[in-house]
Amino acid sequence: MKLTAALLLAVGLSLALHCGAPSPRSPFSFDQIRRQVSGKTAAEIEALLGRPDTRERLATGTEKWIWWDYTVLDGEHYAPEVRRQVVHLEIVFERPSGTGGTAGAAAGGRVSTPLTVSYSRPSRTD
Repeated sequence: MKLTAALLLAVGLSLALHCGAPSPRSPFSFDQIRRQVSGKTAAEIEALLGRPDTRERLATGTEKWIWWDYTVLDGEHYAPEVRRQVVHLEIVFERPSGTGGTAGAAAGGRVSTPLTVSYSRPSRTD
């Protein structure tokens, strides 16, 4: 009986700790998404991931798209304290060669390297 009560208490505490924590919008991990979008155009990525929550034109003629609370960090190569943490997905599209500085992702920018796909950790004010 004591074991059952202890188990119920542990489950209850675990649920309470995770209550209110955001869930990722994507079923795919950050690393899986990075592989999926590599070499794709902005239009292909938008079809794959959906509309980003924000689009920011950068001074370099590139454009950064952000999806809030979109995916999780998963895998042994992430530190235990960040593993399974929900993160914002960020993709920077390079300006296509031969276009002026006004062409952004909508003009056919591509994700060319894994470094153009990144994440940021949400700041929590719990």
